[in-house]
Amino acid sequence: MPLCNAQLEGLLRQAFEDVSTRVLRPLDKGLSNKNYYLEVGQQSYLLKCYSNALPTMALDAQRQLAEVGVAQPPVVYDAHSRLALFEFVTQSNEAISLNEALLTRLQTLHQFAFPEIGHLSLSTALTEAGQVLAQSAYATQLCSQLAQFEGDICFCHNDLVRDNILATAQGPMFIDFEYAQYNDRYFDLAALCTSFSQTVHQGNAMLSQYYTLLNTAMPAYAQDKLKCYVQVYLLLSIAWYQQRGLDQYIRPLWVQLKVWRG
Repeated sequence: MPLCNAQLEGLLRQAFEDVSTRVLRPLDKGLSNKNYYLEVGQQSYLLKCYSNALPTMALDAQRQLAEVGVAQPPVVYDAHSRLALFEFVTQSNEAISLNEALLTRLQTLHQFAFPEIGHLSLSTALTEAGQVLAQSAYATQLCSQLAQFEGDICFCHNDLVRDNILATAQGPMFIDFEYAQYNDRYFDLAALCTSFSQTVHQGNAMLSQYYTLLNTAMPAYAQDKLKCYVQVYLLLSIAWYQQRGLDQYIRPLWVQLKVWRG
């Protein structure tokens, strides 16, 4: 197990006065980092060992979002050891679905203000993805299309795959804020379309519901903008999986990209 006992004990001492570890076992979820189930006393926790630098600002934001019930609560984290401890969230028996409750939680996330964190550069990410996939011309085309739409920048999760959305007794909850930054809200909406395998028609219906819940008129360009952002999200996702040799995730995304590229 790639954990230094001294580092783990140090993290636990930050969180608890009396440390009595009963269980520590690896979990099979998580593609970027290593996750462990941890019991201390009678309480259950998720222990995350980050492969790269600890995303301290994103975790600070997640802590604040947990206070309004949108995010999984972090307990303690340490940048030196790259370890973070979270409350273990018990999921309900219901499968997570793309419904009004989830869109309402997403709007709460999008209304969150956290000026300390930066902005995601989609143009840079798209250029890199185009090079990885030998799709540079397509990536350049998408960059040009993005520039034509009015921006709608807000705090975004930026990684809304289904595994990062939990169904709980208190409603949907978001986890894994590693990539959270300011971005256009359509990036998160595109991620939901992809994660829930939405057709173009279904995606447009979701978009309409999002604006209805927001009590705001949907812009005339909204459907075209969503179509563009879904393609952007899919291209970035395919490149991410390819760079890590996770070929089993790629084929369904190419199928979705063909549908949304139209």
